[in-house]
Amino acid sequence: SARVMKKAVAYLVPFMEKEKEEALKKKMEEGIEITENDRFHGTVVLATVKGDVHDIGKNIVGVVLGCNNFRVIDLGVMTPSQKIIETAKKEKADIIGLSGLITPSLDEMIHVAK
Repeated sequence: SARVMKKAVAYLVPFMEKEKEEALKKKMEEGIEITENDRFHGTVVLATVKGDVHDIGKNIVGVVLGCNNFRVIDLGVMTPSQKIIETAKKEKADIIGLSGLITPSLDEMIHVAK
């Protein structure tokens, strides 16, 4: 199911990007100044924590956020805490979303949150 989800998202992404660009173009044609806030509602860093490879939930959240005009930075699976934090600081993330399915992942999520 994860592979199907990824293929479905890959198919939809060009349509979503086109819709965003058309909205921005319309604003420009109307003489409205475009700012970074117009492009995105915020920046979200998503990652499956170190020790876990289960990412379907993270991928679904990423798609939903992307469809709702958030900038999504997906760091993938088995992501070390330091990389998550460095990326969030560098990209000035508004939100960090952590994913994991197995029980030891909860300890890693707590570590990242602290």
